[in-house]
Amino acid sequence: MKNVYPSLFFLFTTLISFGQSQIQGTVKNATDQAPVDGAIIYVVELDKGAVSNAQGQYSLNGIGAGSYHLQVSYLGFAPVIKEVSIINAKDDTIDFELSPRPFVMDEIVVSSAFLDEQRDNVYKIDVLNKDNMQREGAVTIMDMIEDVLGVDAVTTGPLVSRPVIRGLSGNRVLTVVDGSRFETQQWDDEHGLGVNELGVDHIEIIKGPASLLYGPEAIGGVIRLVEEKPAAVGTREGQASATLFSNNLGARANVGVKEAKENFNWGVNALGRLLSDYFYNGYDFRVPNTRLMEYGGKAYAGVNGKWGSTKLSYLFNKAYYGILDGKDIVKDEDGRIVNIDSLEKEKFPMEIEAPFHAVTDNRISSKTTLLTGASKIDAVLSYQNNHRSENEELSGHKKGYTYVDMVLQTATYDVKWHLPKMENLETIVGIQGMFQKNKNQPGAETLLVPDASIRDFGFLAVAKYNLSGLMLSAGARYDKRWLEAQPYQDEFLTFPDVSRDYDNLSYSVGLNYNLNDALQLRSSFASGYRAPNLNELFANGFKLESQRFERGNIDFEKEYNNQLDVSITYTQADLTLEGAAFLNSIHNFIYLAPTGETVENNLEPGEEVPLYDFLQEDAEIKGFEASLDIHPSSIAWGHLVSRFSTLTGKLKDDSYLPMMSPTRLYNTMYLNLDHISRLEDAFIDIGTETAFKQAQTAENEMNTPAYTLLNAALGGHIKKTEIILSAHNILDKAYLDHMSRFRSYEIISPGLNISLSVKMPLDI
Repeated sequence: MKNVYPSLFFLFTTLISFGQSQIQGTVKNATDQAPVDGAIIYVVELDKGAVSNAQGQYSLNGIGAGSYHLQVSYLGFAPVIKEVSIINAKDDTIDFELSPRPFVMDEIVVSSAFLDEQRDNVYKIDVLNKDNMQREGAVTIMDMIEDVLGVDAVTTGPLVSRPVIRGLSGNRVLTVVDGSRFETQQWDDEHGLGVNELGVDHIEIIKGPASLLYGPEAIGGVIRLVEEKPAAVGTREGQASATLFSNNLGARANVGVKEAKENFNWGVNALGRLLSDYFYNGYDFRVPNTRLMEYGGKAYAGVNGKWGSTKLSYLFNKAYYGILDGKDIVKDEDGRIVNIDSLEKEKFPMEIEAPFHAVTDNRISSKTTLLTGASKIDAVLSYQNNHRSENEELSGHKKGYTYVDMVLQTATYDVKWHLPKMENLETIVGIQGMFQKNKNQPGAETLLVPDASIRDFGFLAVAKYNLSGLMLSAGARYDKRWLEAQPYQDEFLTFPDVSRDYDNLSYSVGLNYNLNDALQLRSSFASGYRAPNLNELFANGFKLESQRFERGNIDFEKEYNNQLDVSITYTQADLTLEGAAFLNSIHNFIYLAPTGETVENNLEPGEEVPLYDFLQEDAEIKGFEASLDIHPSSIAWGHLVSRFSTLTGKLKDDSYLPMMSPTRLYNTMYLNLDHISRLEDAFIDIGTETAFKQAQTAENEMNTPAYTLLNAALGGHIKKTEIILSAHNILDKAYLDHMSRFRSYEIISPGLNISLSVKMPLDI
């Protein structure tokens, strides 16, 4: 028997290797033809990569006959992607030339239907590198999204946030993780998105209706967290990072290890985050119960061969979010919050105590690419169990009592067939679907939404035509949703027995035209739809955090929208100028509005509380975005970026929509230096962010004054260790963020926050 296992292993590897070939070549600097040492060459279909050596040479073995996308990237150079065809498993030589781009990067995006370089994509997709978290002093990964024009965040304190894309948020913005939709109970104001940077390489953001590729609820856009690439074949990599924050008196730590063999790769990541209540007014006052404790891990394993590749991933995450309860907010004569319940018993500012949210995520997903000659099939399957409980204050008990306890189970499938390419025409057809069940757990004080199940099915077809400087894209999609809600009644609450179905036909057309070497025009027209969520349909009770009674409407119709986008980009050796305008017409827009009336609190009879109703009306949002990137070719060590965005949202009766982002202006100077003292590859970033006065507000919505914040960062390497010192709101400016739920209580946003980050490779 001892000889059996080696024999089987030999047979297995022989079968895998049979009929396979090698891709090899060199990577050079396009300017001087010098070899590029350390460039990453990645085969997308096989989820497999290599690294060029000191001579710029690379090789990839085990490549079967078929069509592949080879992606090459290296820091300081524009990435390149080539589509190559291997015939009869014959060895092939593929050389690459990379153009130096110290500041401006033409990213390769994966969120589009077709894998393209950014300049060739019909729809502009913004890309954020996860490594910028340390450079920007970001506390969470969602803090980075404001770097994108037209993107903001609704926040409940600095640690709970939901993305806003061109004025739309909540269930109108779809989150995609590892290629499949990420589902959490984030339909309420104080429910955050619930994602973090575990195993993430970068973030891609689509602005505007993206239902064609991703299904319902993407009428505002998509936030896509793209998983990290595997290690290069024959290598094992490890990395650890840690960040300390002054304002929250907290820390974040992250560690990851990955390894790749010829036909197998694996990786593990772990994360921990512990943050206290945040400060404002010169570190002498802490906003009570704005804390967070979070920990989690992710593991994956993948195999590849001439047939394609497959990867299986598992993610676990646990987070405790403190809640600043609206009923406890009392202010002293100096305008500072006196929260007696929290402050009197508080001994350790990071200790989790009621009220708080506890959110647990367990998620397993698979991603497979099957090569079928001139075509390929991509399939993504996932299952997610999201458990959210809310503990409220109870005298003498730090953990309080369970107010709400819900489990959301979601299974999704996404199968796309990339048809054989016909000259300049590429086509994809696919099916998508979701099975979802929301279940209230026994023992909770109340129900916010009923037990319910949702089924989705969608069929899509998209095509791209490339004609010498003109790129055309078009597609259509049909969706159907079935919703079943279970009846419930007690002495305080009633949910009816409801069965609903919604369907929609979505479409999009777009073009990307290079008018000349300097001017590029993009234009698109797209539609999307969203079914009402459970809260909008069934809300019928008191919300502790907001201290209001919310009432839904089970007769709401589907939302659907049409958006027109036009953008133009002017590029020269020394600058890049971009402008974009959009018009979004939304039919049956659902929003929450105060009625001006009071009703009896269903949890505390005899107490009168404000009544808010969900309403439905047509709406329109229009806006303009512009950016200027000055990078003089004669000054290789510095460049300036300026970004501006503005929008207006109105209902059909000409009144303003609530929670619309204010006009914003960002200016940042980037300086790259050889060294500063012992810091090699040093950099200095200095920037300002300005929010203009927001007076375009809904009835009974608070206006917010203008403000400007000053930020800076300094960093570099000491040997292989990267060290970054950053500061946000350096002048400790007292300001009210219009997109913060705390502004209605006139609670100031965080003051000066200094962070120190260290990141180093692990020799393992």
